[in-house]
Amino acid sequence: MNEVAVLYQQVWSKEDDSIRDRVLRHADYDGYRGFVAISEQGEVAGYAYGYFSQPGQYYHELLSNAFNSEEYQDWLEDCFEFVELGVHPSFRNQGLAKQLVTRLLDGVEHKTAVLTTQHNNAPARSLYESLGWIVLNDAFYPNDDKESYVIMGKTLQKEHI
Repeated sequence: MNEVAVLYQQVWSKEDDSIRDRVLRHADYDGYRGFVAISEQGEVAGYAYGYFSQPGQYYHELLSNAFNSEEYQDWLEDCFEFVELGVHPSFRNQGLAKQLVTRLLDGVEHKTAVLTTQHNNAPARSLYESLGWIVLNDAFYPNDDKESYVIMGKTLQKEHI
């Protein structure tokens, strides 16, 4: 977990001593799934995690405020929240991020998945779009940030008619 926290700080170029505790707290959420990619040298090359998004969770509430009631029902009612993806710079552009995202969602038994990423993060948006994610809201400002984010979604299971 400490190595994931160090990688998080490298990926996002910021000191954030809370990441380790945040991931540990999230690991107790219903439906938590997390994967770590280890290099041949034994280093953490990347990670991805998420969980079942439910009312009362901090980020679920932020997302729900960005949707009308129909969008909420369509996207958040039975949703896997894809929380974090990080790949060490020396392992980028080798397909590792795509493998982590695919592995994380494989077998998830929810109707949809949602994620957020910075509006100007073209590499991430391109990755997600190549995996079938669509933009649901392109003007999302969590935590009163001045930085704009996009909310992206992906249908995981077809509704039974």
